[in-house]
Amino acid sequence: MSSLPLVYGEPDDMSALIAGQGEPHPLYVALNAAHDLVVADALDSDGLVGADMVILIQPRALPPEALVALDDYVRGGGRLMVFADPVLDWPSRLGFGDPRGPLRSALVSPLFAHWGLELVDPGSDTVRLPKSGAILLHPGRFAVRSGTTGDAGCVLSEADHVARCRPGKGQAILVADADLLAPTYLSDPVESRDANRRFFRGLLQDLSGERLP
Repeated sequence: MSSLPLVYGEPDDMSALIAGQGEPHPLYVALNAAHDLVVADALDSDGLVGADMVILIQPRALPPEALVALDDYVRGGGRLMVFADPVLDWPSRLGFGDPRGPLRSALVSPLFAHWGLELVDPGSDTVRLPKSGAILLHPGRFAVRSGTTGDAGCVLSEADHVARCRPGKGQAILVADADLLAPTYLSDPVESRDANRRFFRGLLQDLSGERLP
């Protein structure tokens, strides 16, 4: 689930979109080729039954019942990956106030707070992660909420830009950026493309417990 134009791309106008002239994002193409990928319009407990993994990439605002369903899903043994960007800089032909465009600030903080975390905006510009070399643009950081005793067991890594949590029987990986998946970062320059792709694949492998080809 994502507010970003991953499935159909972002053609020049609506008539081009209807005509199927948009190009899917390379991430969507790769995931759809390797997995039984379902693009969800809504999240609820019934829809999550049987899901091996849920990936949220800067999703639209989720109602409280969807956040509860996600929490229940993970606690029951599900796997969740979230890319949540407090200051999205994803290139778009639509204006910042256009509701058809990407969500510019992540709205999943209630779920993070339930797990004892908060997503903050440190005002950083471009950040290169120390281990992977992936490049983030205006990323957020995770911080442990003061006075909380959450049972999610969240551990911060990659300079606090990544949180790994284990609520209940499941696990979740949270990333405080979504711009690292922007087409410009996955195509040019070569250094950032390879590092960002390896970073995503590494997270997917960590969460799935499988060695990817």
